[in-house]
Amino acid sequence: MFMWKKLGRPATAISLLALIVAAFSMPAHAQTVNWRADKSAYIPGDTGTLTITIINTGSNPLEVRNVTVYYPWAGYDTNGKWLTGGNISYNFSPFKELTSVSGGANNVSYTTPSFTVPSWWGAASRPQFNCPGGTTNTRYGIYSACILMGWNADNQRYNPTDFGLSVAVATYTPSSISQLSQWVPLATLGVLVIATAFLALTWSRLGNLPKKP
Repeated sequence: MFMWKKLGRPATAISLLALIVAAFSMPAHAQTVNWRADKSAYIPGDTGTLTITIINTGSNPLEVRNVTVYYPWAGYDTNGKWLTGGNISYNFSPFKELTSVSGGANNVSYTTPSFTVPSWWGAASRPQFNCPGGTTNTRYGIYSACILMGWNADNQRYNPTDFGLSVAVATYTPSSISQLSQWVPLATLGVLVIATAFLALTWSRLGNLPKKP
């Protein structure tokens, strides 16, 4: 028992040292995920696409395997069911091999299929959920307004990126104002016609006055 206690601490220290060395010897990956919508802002019912660009900013090659998008409106509907079309996933085939930051082919872009902004989604709407707090081992989850990039690892990992889409503020013109704007030009024309007729009548009367001898 004494010998086990005596050797236990050195063995523990050696194990910790091995873990630290292994951690530092693992290849480091770094990437930037950018996105660009095809419109500066949308209105409810609009369609659009999202272009995602992945840039390898690390010193090691990066193998991009797939991209998953959870739109801002992704979540549960009023019936408690996951909204159809709230998220899409695309697998690169073959995988995209991105060189290091010093290489030439260190980025790849992907444009999503057309999406439709729900009629009930407006400028004041907020996503139901968030991106995961860090890398995850699955692309399927309960997320909103999130892009997940799947990349090579011993166990495939997914890096999250938050994103959003601008929605224009809806404007409303009361019907009374709309009708008034239609009648104002007609009323103005009527006033001009009456004024012209009055001037013509006055002029004709002035012409019929007896002239002084």
